[in-house]
Amino acid sequence: MATFSDGSAILAAMPSPPVNTAAEPAPPPDRQGLREVVGALVRLIVGEANPRIFWVPFIATAVVVLMVVTLDAMMRLHLASYSNLDLPPWRAVTDEYSSGLVVILLFPVLARLAVLQTPWRRPGRFLIVHGLGALGFAVIHVTLFVLVRTMVYGLFGEVYDGGRLGGFPYEAPRDLITYAVCVGGVWGAMVLFQAPAASSTSPPRALFDIRDNARILRVPIDDILAVRSAGNYVEFLLADGRRPLMRATLAETADQLTPHGLARTHRSWLVNKGRIAQIEPAGSGDYKLTLAEGVEAPLSRRFKGAIEG
Repeated sequence: MATFSDGSAILAAMPSPPVNTAAEPAPPPDRQGLREVVGALVRLIVGEANPRIFWVPFIATAVVVLMVVTLDAMMRLHLASYSNLDLPPWRAVTDEYSSGLVVILLFPVLARLAVLQTPWRRPGRFLIVHGLGALGFAVIHVTLFVLVRTMVYGLFGEVYDGGRLGGFPYEAPRDLITYAVCVGGVWGAMVLFQAPAASSTSPPRALFDIRDNARILRVPIDDILAVRSAGNYVEFLLADGRRPLMRATLAETADQLTPHGLARTHRSWLVNKGRIAQIEPAGSGDYKLTLAEGVEAPLSRRFKGAIEG
């Protein structure tokens, strides 16, 4: 019989125990990444303003729309049953929910239009922007819910008949009201959640005199979004939409405004650093700046360090 001189040889001769190869549990989903994406989308809509300007009217709109379409679907089924009409439940649900869900999906677009053009800024432009916006919303709304209904009806082996122009003549007046309610809700949230005006004890806002021909415009410096060279003049891009000109060089203007938060971003541009909402590459090492009010300005790689910090 073979013998072993020590216990280590015995252990070496024994078979190794099976290794547990069970798969490790999958890591939890990256919720932080999802929150960052949603936050970026909301900032794209409202800029640096309070996010509640978007979320409060969005949630209120979604709740009201879902309640209305649910009640409408139930009412249609009840009336069909009372009148001995053959109305499958899937058809009532499809007809009502397709319209409501499209409204909810389009709400961020309406919110962006509301933020870009409020009724207290440039009334003439306000009527044009929201007149075209309401018409475009009605066309897109009807087009999308007709597509959804057509696909669902096809799954059940039926053909959706939307009537003349997909029902647009019937839906358009209702869509105008929906547009007004959604956009008005965003404006109401802006009034409620925007930062309150400075109190009488707050320090006065720094002002800058813009000599526009024979008149002098005295504007708060933080309302100057950007300044750009225009030949022998400089053009001021103001938060209220005005674009006054002043006979001066950009270098002279920069000397006066740089201490107050404006920075040279291009040989032809000064930009208010406090109004920058987004920076994105523009190729060749240059960038494009988007200000909170939607104004765009170039950022040359030569001046990139001016806006850091």
